[in-house]
Amino acid sequence: MKDRLGGEKVNKLLWSLSIPATLGMLSSAIFNIADRYFIGKVDPLALSGVGITMPVQLLQMAVVLLLGLGSSTLVSVKIGEGDYDGAEKILHTAFKAITISMAVFGVLVFLFLDPLFSMLSVSKEVYPYARDYLLILMLGSVFGIPGYCLNNSLRSIGYAKVSMLAVLYTSILNIFLDPLLIFVFKMGVAGAALATVISQTCFTIFIIYYFSRKGDIVIKLRFKKYSGELKVLKDIIAQGSPSFWVQILASVLNVYINKNFVFYGSDLDVASITIITTVFSFYHMLVYGFVQGTQPIIGYNLGSRQFDRVKKALELGLLYSFIISVLVFILVEVFPREIVSIFTDDAELLKIASHGIKIYLFMIPLIGPQTIITQYYVAVQRPRLSTFLLILRYGVILVPAMLILAPRLGPTGIYMSNAISDGLASVVAFIFIVFEIKKLNKLVS
Repeated sequence: MKDRLGGEKVNKLLWSLSIPATLGMLSSAIFNIADRYFIGKVDPLALSGVGITMPVQLLQMAVVLLLGLGSSTLVSVKIGEGDYDGAEKILHTAFKAITISMAVFGVLVFLFLDPLFSMLSVSKEVYPYARDYLLILMLGSVFGIPGYCLNNSLRSIGYAKVSMLAVLYTSILNIFLDPLLIFVFKMGVAGAALATVISQTCFTIFIIYYFSRKGDIVIKLRFKKYSGELKVLKDIIAQGSPSFWVQILASVLNVYINKNFVFYGSDLDVASITIITTVFSFYHMLVYGFVQGTQPIIGYNLGSRQFDRVKKALELGLLYSFIISVLVFILVEVFPREIVSIFTDDAELLKIASHGIKIYLFMIPLIGPQTIITQYYVAVQRPRLSTFLLILRYGVILVPAMLILAPRLGPTGIYMSNAISDGLASVVAFIFIVFEIKKLNKLVS
């Protein structure tokens, strides 16, 4: 694989890495859609129950990204430098850290559930759905989440196809278990959460097995004590901090957005934004497949100082992400009601979400390239700039826009605030990347 990363034609290599990653991401996204579909059939307020707990899930995901993306970036650079022992130490440290973190996270949610729900403004109608879903999901995360952390490194060393198949099979398992547990065993939203935990645990078992037992893999997960693990953990945190802080910010903003929807609208508006963000996550998985394709190429060739290949991977990532974004934009603007109807047949919710999705995702053509740009700066080990660009999008512009528009326009103002933030933040990111490409041109020449 290392010969491919450093020598194969970049366009061919990018597609060979991105297609499996994208298919794996899409299978995960389809699972999310199916999950929301079955939950929506229980009760429209069940969707609100899942949506209102999203800030907690985002906090959990922040830790996964901190350790997963941070370690995978360092692993790909270490392999580019030929330091395989160093790469294995990073992998081991990340696995230990994510397992301990998820155990602590689950216990804290269990102990402080009621104060947490009070802070999230969970209504008494939504409370039972939110409680059943979140407790099972969080307590099971110690078994299900570590594999998703390690999976980032599996993709970063070029095993994108293996990663794709693992995600695909466990997503199919989840989709099979959802109706079985929700309807046949009459578990409701608790069944959806349990289905997720079971499939995630199967995924983690496979990833650990692959890293520890597979004979021809570049690096292995070795269960032994390494010296200097604390320093390695600090390096991982430094690299993963942009995605971590963005997820933290996204969690805080999600609380703020949900409170605004409840204040200016109703629980159905919370259900609406749950549907819209599920659609967005499907799109984002498409784009992130290309992020996963470009990062190992950029990381490896940065380590081996082949800057022409770094530049080519960046430019192709920008191009393909823009094409995908435009296609999704057309579908959302032309067929909003048809898309929303996948998740609900409630007439009022259909009306609210069909209106909101067209506004909320109006700037989506710019988000694909903006995502490539922010993750590029992670791959080239400039996490502070990546953090700045992400915070600009998720906080600096969004919050003031909501403060101005939500009191005047209600839920419509909240949707418009997101579109404005996406557009302005993307323009700033484009300015930075123009200068970066000029810098790469000088390094190549």
